[in-house]
Amino acid sequence: MAVFDDRTLVRKRTAASTRHPDYSALAGRLVVASIHKVTPKLFSAWVAAYGSGNYSLFNPEFVELVKRVGPEVDGAIVHSRDFALTYPSIRTMAHTYLMRCDGRVIERPQHMYMRVALAAHGSNIDLVLQTYDALSRRLFTPASPVLFNAGTQSRQYASCYLYKMNSDIATTPLESAHDLDVLWLADGGIGMSLAEVPAKRPHPGAQPGIMSLMRVYDTHAEYTGLSRRARPSALTVYLPIWHADVRPFILARTNQAARMRVWHVYPALWIPDIFMHRLREGGSWSLFDPVAAPLLLASYGPDFSQAYEMYERTTAPADHTTAYDIWNIVSRAQQETGTPFILYQDAVNSKNNQAHLGMIHSSNLCTEIVQYCSTEDTAVCTLASIALPRFVRPDGSYDHEGLHEVAALAVRTTNAFVDRNDYPSESTRLAAMDTRAIGIGTQGLADTFMACNYSFDSAAARKLNRDIFETIYHAAYQTSTELAELDGPYRMYPNSPADHGTLQHDMWTDTVLSGRYDFDALRSRISLYGLRNSMLTAQMPTASTAKLLGNFDSIEPYTSNVITHRTLSGDYTEFCPWLVRELNRRGLWTEDIRVAILRHHGSIQSISDIPLDVKVVYRTAWEIEPKVCIDLAADRGPFIDQSQSLSLNVRFPSTDLLRDLQLHAWARGLKTGVYYLRTQAPAFPLAFGLVTPTGTIAPKHATQRDSLAVIAVLEGRQPTARSVLTPLNSGLAETHCERTAKMSGPKKVARILSSMWLAVGAQKPPSMRHNRGSTVCGNRKNVTDGMVTTRTLSISAAPLFDKPRTNQATASTEAS
Repeated sequence: MAVFDDRTLVRKRTAASTRHPDYSALAGRLVVASIHKVTPKLFSAWVAAYGSGNYSLFNPEFVELVKRVGPEVDGAIVHSRDFALTYPSIRTMAHTYLMRCDGRVIERPQHMYMRVALAAHGSNIDLVLQTYDALSRRLFTPASPVLFNAGTQSRQYASCYLYKMNSDIATTPLESAHDLDVLWLADGGIGMSLAEVPAKRPHPGAQPGIMSLMRVYDTHAEYTGLSRRARPSALTVYLPIWHADVRPFILARTNQAARMRVWHVYPALWIPDIFMHRLREGGSWSLFDPVAAPLLLASYGPDFSQAYEMYERTTAPADHTTAYDIWNIVSRAQQETGTPFILYQDAVNSKNNQAHLGMIHSSNLCTEIVQYCSTEDTAVCTLASIALPRFVRPDGSYDHEGLHEVAALAVRTTNAFVDRNDYPSESTRLAAMDTRAIGIGTQGLADTFMACNYSFDSAAARKLNRDIFETIYHAAYQTSTELAELDGPYRMYPNSPADHGTLQHDMWTDTVLSGRYDFDALRSRISLYGLRNSMLTAQMPTASTAKLLGNFDSIEPYTSNVITHRTLSGDYTEFCPWLVRELNRRGLWTEDIRVAILRHHGSIQSISDIPLDVKVVYRTAWEIEPKVCIDLAADRGPFIDQSQSLSLNVRFPSTDLLRDLQLHAWARGLKTGVYYLRTQAPAFPLAFGLVTPTGTIAPKHATQRDSLAVIAVLEGRQPTARSVLTPLNSGLAETHCERTAKMSGPKKVARILSSMWLAVGAQKPPSMRHNRGSTVCGNRKNVTDGMVTTRTLSISAAPLFDKPRTNQATASTEAS
């Protein structure tokens, strides 16, 4: 029997979701009901059926555990909670997270939650049931690798790896690429520094430089991604902005990179304070080969500035330019691709819980993890995120006590997975056991503000933002010291900043405490027992897990009040549920208002019938000043041990505006200046369900003619028989894998060998032929990070995208 018995009924309900979000809830219930029809109700019976014999999907230890505790867990499961899942949530869960056998879904959502709880806490039945209840009520969620693998034969639970390659260039291409492959196959997102790689130079003493090495990693990521269950293989590489190869590195994902362009590798800049000073003052900037300036690799802060100025006086730089010229290249690349990411070296290292271990040279894939790593120790982090809107009370007040309890449970659960993980290498196991770093983050901050009726830039929102993250921070540290009292501190705790009485919030100069918690008492307890975890809080992107829990991503504002979701069964559109609820409450949710919101591309600011106080709360990311997001990030920064995946939306960017934003982020002390920069106009959602002269537009049946008719109606025109297509920004969107989108396995191998030939210094690779893929007119399929999206021609000035256009797909750890 198929999982979805009545696809037509589900499709009709999703098409109607543009009229009210309740239709999305109804469609979700239909899908849940169809899953329940073909899956066992009893958890223990389900594990027994698929845990042995021809299937053996579960770890034998897990199967034995379920045999012992089966009756208790069977009685605790509340299957009716599955029916609270909306259509986006259950579709994402069914497609990506729920277990499958022979191509069909065999797991209920409640079974997944119990599977995770048992995998974390084993025979501690009290903690198992407590964790299950919190997961089932969608109060928090572990990261994607935990949801994928809990209880299965593949116990890979870590989300993030920070890798440091051997600086011996002769062995780097083969050894480091193999190490990365191992981490990718363990469902990890990876960050690494290329700071020690010699700059490109011709004979004598020729060096291939950064770009050839990045091409090796790019082709490995593409090839390895074919073997992964759900997450694409991706890598973020970090390069200090003083490195002589920084110009081509910045442009690595742009069209200017030509044949050296990368698709699965993301550039990130590691920027010292001295560069920002010179950028602000219009000063000069020198570029160095790291071989000629080794002290720059071993210092930060004032020591780095002194070493840099010394090299400028005594060593011939590889190049001499101005800080603004370098920034101009950065700005152009960000406007085209959203990258490079930007992190601040001195902020990271001066506010480092692991300062006693050594200097940090990079972050992870998504810029929220900052941990020490070496050639012997590959840093590891296990993640979870808390659903912030769940703690808003009916009267609009916030339940900090409930948040504190759930944050403590999230720490206990995530800490348990550190011990239960099957690490992909000895270096990752050692690093994980030595530091026990975890990252507890959040999702749905924008939903929380809307539930409280706060505008994103209000004083009330700013205070709630600080208070929420202070609560999570206090709960995390209190729980970690309780765990240390039972099991001892992490191995490398002695001589750490916390061992000397310095916590993360003490390292910031402008920390504002609410007075709700006694941090002096907490510090005293830590001095007695230590901490079980070196890192506790981080703010990840939550791109996938937020959809599971029905929240908007991470700490970001809504990009539109009309959101289009893409699924295998078609595209469908729904309105921001908080906005619909508020307009319903005021008697304003009418057909005219609904069409007007579509006509204004998901914005309500120009709709006269909507009151001003509603408009203020429901401004989109394109209508909120980017500095507001930076200030909110800085306010919560003292309560985040690691860093934040801070993306910025800038509707009309310029080099000077982007410079001013980063100067502001740097001055506020942020560790991450920007993750993705989204710089293009917000998308115009296709108005599924809107009645037009050519009929009703519905998912899977929308044609180009329908799209033209929708645009005409919404712009107040009569649709014509033929319409002129006006490409936006010089035409079709550039394909993200133009050369290799359709390349077969052997051809990918040929490309890997070709790239390695370049990496070890050859002027050109041996003669090889490979399929360069094909260009699709009208619609193009973009293959980015292993995810296929479709982009359409823009019509008039309004592109038919489902979200704000960026020229790349987000590389999410999930983290999510």
